[in-house]
Amino acid sequence: MSGPAQVRSTESIDAFQAALARFQQRTTAALDALDAEIRRAGDWVDHDRPSYWKKATHEAEDAVHQAKLELERCRMFTIDGQRPACREQEAAYKAAQVRCTYCRDKVEVVRKWQRNYRHESIEYSGRVGQLRRALEQDVPNARLLLVKILRRLEEYQLERPPEATESPATTQTTPLESRTKTPASAPSPEPTLPAASPEPS
Repeated sequence: MSGPAQVRSTESIDAFQAALARFQQRTTAALDALDAEIRRAGDWVDHDRPSYWKKATHEAEDAVHQAKLELERCRMFTIDGQRPACREQEAAYKAAQVRCTYCRDKVEVVRKWQRNYRHESIEYSGRVGQLRRALEQDVPNARLLLVKILRRLEEYQLERPPEATESPATTQTTPLESRTKTPASAPSPEPTLPAASPEPS
């Protein structure tokens, strides 16, 4: 069985209730900021990067096709019966192929990161969900309980025991006074006459 409450400072309870309110406000703001960053990262992984590398891959494939045509056109011409080396065209063709391979690899990397992002996002939402429920339910309930406690303490402080109307010291007498003091209502004794002496015969 619990003992009586030892409340020494209602100001401390009020300060704790205010601290809970600040904690709720700041933590909620921090979680909202994190959610905004996560949504921004999700848009970057799911929309921005796939679109960018898809476009880059098409451009790289077009560049490969164009470089190949330039190389074949160079090899078709002859100068004084000799074919040119076409080193520049070959270098451009190889560079275009390297660029195209790089862009295709990036498309696969983005798909991998999309899968990882979805998995990590679900994990994060599950863990942060517990904290959000605490902020939305447990903390308000705790603050409400503290407010009720403060209200009851204030009502308790307003109650006062009834004050005595007569001091006990005024009604007490010493034993000596009780023995020597004659009651005011007691009648005084009547004087007695001496007995008459007999006459001589």
